[in-house]
Amino acid sequence: MAEEEFQEDKTLDPTERRLQKAREEGQFAQSRDLTTLLLLLTFMLFIFSAGPILVQQMVVMVRDGLTFGNPDRWADGVMAWLGGSVLRLIGTLAMLIVPVVLVAIFAPLSLSGLRPVFAFKFNADRMDPIKGIARMFSLPTAVELLKTILKASLVLGVGMAYLIALLGNVSTLVHQDFNVAVVNTSQLIFNGALILMAPLILIAVGDALFQRFNFMRQMRMSREEIKQEMKEMEGSPEIRQKLRQRQRQIAQSRMMAAIERADVVVANPDHYSIALRYDQATMNAPVVVAKGLDNLALRIQDVAKEHAVPIARVPPLARLMYAKLEIGDPVPEQLFEAVAKILAWAYELKRGTKDASDLPEIDDLPTLEPVTNA
Repeated sequence: MAEEEFQEDKTLDPTERRLQKAREEGQFAQSRDLTTLLLLLTFMLFIFSAGPILVQQMVVMVRDGLTFGNPDRWADGVMAWLGGSVLRLIGTLAMLIVPVVLVAIFAPLSLSGLRPVFAFKFNADRMDPIKGIARMFSLPTAVELLKTILKASLVLGVGMAYLIALLGNVSTLVHQDFNVAVVNTSQLIFNGALILMAPLILIAVGDALFQRFNFMRQMRMSREEIKQEMKEMEGSPEIRQKLRQRQRQIAQSRMMAAIERADVVVANPDHYSIALRYDQATMNAPVVVAKGLDNLALRIQDVAKEHAVPIARVPPLARLMYAKLEIGDPVPEQLFEAVAKILAWAYELKRGTKDASDLPEIDDLPTLEPVTNA
């Protein structure tokens, strides 16, 4: 009962991942009737295009086979016959093999976008005689048998109706000239083939639509299956959280390494830290290489102290840059004057020409809009 309810719950269309997984397992929509139709069309095109040549070669082969040469050298005659007219006939027939093989390979894939499927698996259940007998008397087998009977009846009915309609014309062929009779017979065969193709086309199109519908119905998914697939594709929340944590750790490691090359750290002693770097040869303006809040801000200051990077304790400027700038952003033009004073102090502090207490005062800071990278 639970399994039936689970099957009834599968009302959603299958996802592309579901269809791809089914293809990898060798499951895809295919129509045997469509494959048969395409093979027959290939054969008929070959017969109608190469038929005259084929008939001519068959006549030559029979004629050469019935032409007797020197009885004492009959073996040479047979070899010449096999290597001549028989070989040419076989070569002509071999031209049919290539298109037939290609159609046989790609026709079953016509309902799945003609994409190759490689799924070679050994299924021991197929070798179980008990299960084989069960499949023979199963409902799908009965449905296929009924379809085959209906298709055969339809094709046979059309063929019989055509032959009954031709009874009068066929009786007149024996009174016609041989060449005229051959032409008329060929025309009757051609028309008959076209008439027989009509029900085959209807059967193939109908079966292809049914097989496609039936396959998509079997591939339907429940909401739970789609959710599970999304989890498999995106990862579980725990894995995503660990991944984000790892990414943050990597980003912080890179940021801490960048502090070693910073020129100054602007800090609000316990809450904000902004590390700036300026290379006059390659940069148009100082760039933010690290920023942090609270514990991370203190960590930035510790790293700066370890590498002798000056720390300018300017709370208003630190708060403003932390709020408006991101790592990698250049300092906006409105802050050039304030930052230039801080950098000049940092350079003199490194050279030993100024004391840390000589930090310049920064007043009248502008209001900035968030800076975005181009």
